[in-house]
Amino acid sequence: MKRIGGLVLKSLLFLAIAHLHFANAEVQMVTQPMAQVDKNADGRAHNIKDAPQDFVVCTGWHALCSASPDCKMSGDKAYCDCMRVNETHIVATSEIQDAAVKRLTQANCTNGQACDVDQAPVCKAIKNGQYKVDHIKYDWVSTYSYRGWCDILKGGFKACDPQAPGYTGDSYWAICDAAPCTENPNPSNPDKPLSCQCRVDNTPFAGIGSCTGVNGGIMSSMPLWAWDFQRNTYPFPMPGYEYVQGACAPLKSDPLPKN
Repeated sequence: MKRIGGLVLKSLLFLAIAHLHFANAEVQMVTQPMAQVDKNADGRAHNIKDAPQDFVVCTGWHALCSASPDCKMSGDKAYCDCMRVNETHIVATSEIQDAAVKRLTQANCTNGQACDVDQAPVCKAIKNGQYKVDHIKYDWVSTYSYRGWCDILKGGFKACDPQAPGYTGDSYWAICDAAPCTENPNPSNPDKPLSCQCRVDNTPFAGIGSCTGVNGGIMSSMPLWAWDFQRNTYPFPMPGYEYVQGACAPLKSDPLPKN
């Protein structure tokens, strides 16, 4: 029954994602050219027709670093031990590190002509082992999916601002979106057989239960603005999230609205 339920849930999520209209969200460290993007007052992009989709959805194998709190820094990179999973996943197009694939994806997948599931060039590059960074092709790429999301929500997020007065916690965090990854032949954790080369930042971030990594490492996370702490959700439309959020909620009736 667990297997059947899991397949039903995955099918619902897949169908929901396939029909989502992806709205604007700046899940990126690099600002897009002003010729393509008109900005809101808070610096985020309007949903302009010719602007690239912010997210595209793929299926198949990928690396998942959302439960990697012990990434080891080395210069401007952090090496994170990540999971190897086979499920629907989401790519932030602004974070694609293969320059040619990024150009193709952002040219073909726009707000006016959105790519459906697996239609984006980056999906094909990841699936076929053609994702290239610094002239090296990688069979594995870190992207985002909802594996383990219920446990992450239970742990909760914490606002971490290294520049805030009295702050205690890590000064850096790892950005693993679209990072290239390799197989680790002797992983210390069999559930994390991939090593991903993630970028590092020292801006405010959403800590997963804490602002401090474990075993002397830093955590893979997301920028602080990417989480609404008041509503406990993303502040922008995230593909499939409403279904996952419902699946993680307690099994009970919701109260009727007050008149």
